[in-house]
Amino acid sequence: MDLTQQWHAPASSAAGAARSRVEYRLAGVRLEADAVDCGDIPFEQCDPVRTFPNWRLKRHYDGYHWMGALGTTVGFESLTERAFLIELDRTPGVVAVASQPMWIRWVLPTGQREHAPDYFVRLEGGQAVLIDVKPAAHIDDDVREQFDTTARFAADRGWWYVVYDAESQVRMANLRFLAPFRNWGDGDELPSLPAGRQALAEAAAVYGVGADGYAHCYARLWSGSLETDLDQPLGLSTLVWERSASCALQ
Repeated sequence: MDLTQQWHAPASSAAGAARSRVEYRLAGVRLEADAVDCGDIPFEQCDPVRTFPNWRLKRHYDGYHWMGALGTTVGFESLTERAFLIELDRTPGVVAVASQPMWIRWVLPTGQREHAPDYFVRLEGGQAVLIDVKPAAHIDDDVREQFDTTARFAADRGWWYVVYDAESQVRMANLRFLAPFRNWGDGDELPSLPAGRQALAEAAAVYGVGADGYAHCYARLWSGSLETDLDQPLGLSTLVWERSASCALQ
């Protein structure tokens, strides 16, 4: 997942200059701040500002996902949000994440608007990323306007704003399969693969004999140091290749 691929809002809009305030909960205390004063607030440490609603015959799934890289659980209220957290767990440079970290409230010429972004992510070096999760098919004009307003709010703070809109059952099945191998062979010295692409079975044979070789292969696929098309089912003939050292954060 590439956290540098931000949602780009139209530049010309009165909403960009709208006054806004932020409500958040830190250490169990409800607090508010003017948006211009919230740049140094550690939103990655904040409690959720709202709970996930429940109703009879609810179609969405909510719960908590274990983030192995961070050693903590993070809440989700849909399978798409869980998919995002799985992707985030294998994204390099992530040091903290908070669910439902704030309410943003704007006063616009057309009235008031409020929004609670789905996640706040902190990266190494201090970069902040505000995240919303919404399947592409569900992004209508109203949602797009809300995302545009949030993108301008984030840009004014120097934050990145990303909308995760992917839905791929095959990719999620592959990542759920790979996740248990995330720490396999930590610290082991592994040989480099031959240049170019080769079948997964051939790569596994380079890393070791039998199941051990496959486990190393799956661990490297999870970390991203070994790449493949995860939108296709994994199999012994799946083509894999080593990631270039010059690749950007993604």
